[in-house]
Amino acid sequence: MKWENDMKIYLIRHGETDWNLHGRFQGREDIELNETGIKQAEVCGKALNNIDCKAIITSPLKRAEKTAQIVARYAEVERFIVDEKLIERDFGKISGLTPQQREAFYASQEDALFEPIDELKARMMQCIHRYAEEFYPDDIIMVSHGASINAALAEVSHGVIGTGVTRLKNTCINVIEYDKKILSISSFNQTAEEFIANMERLPL
Repeated sequence: MKWENDMKIYLIRHGETDWNLHGRFQGREDIELNETGIKQAEVCGKALNNIDCKAIITSPLKRAEKTAQIVARYAEVERFIVDEKLIERDFGKISGLTPQQREAFYASQEDALFEPIDELKARMMQCIHRYAEEFYPDDIIMVSHGASINAALAEVSHGVIGTGVTRLKNTCINVIEYDKKILSISSFNQTAEEFIANMERLPL
């Protein structure tokens, strides 16, 4: 039985891309999942197989939308929504740079022209609240990106986790609970295997 105040938002990072593999910041660059990323999405979808979710909402970038499509096969959601507000942070002039190239850029002290962190947090929180209110009390899945998810986690946790603290894994599952407009984090940065193990430990 699902109690009325027991809404969960499963906030998932997309699967691996070749740019992830090589340490490039992707930002708004529309990079496809690689073979590993597709497999990760499959495993993530299987982990959410028994979760009853009403909708899946995803960033429009290919790596996120493909992850969402794969997860949706297992979650059997009623609605599939693409929302621009879940897009990755704009990394400006360092988008696409390797770690070594980024170091050289930072040394130049040139402004990278990032999307401001306050604006990133605001759009992510606006998006989360919008769909939480729309689908409450039913659970939902949201698929986004590392920097964007971290911004939301930082906002909800008041900086304990998230931006500047947490390095999110590809297809990690973060669980946010929503009750009477209040958000709280019950788990974060879990692999599919960790998520399943924790679910198995929960009392019936």
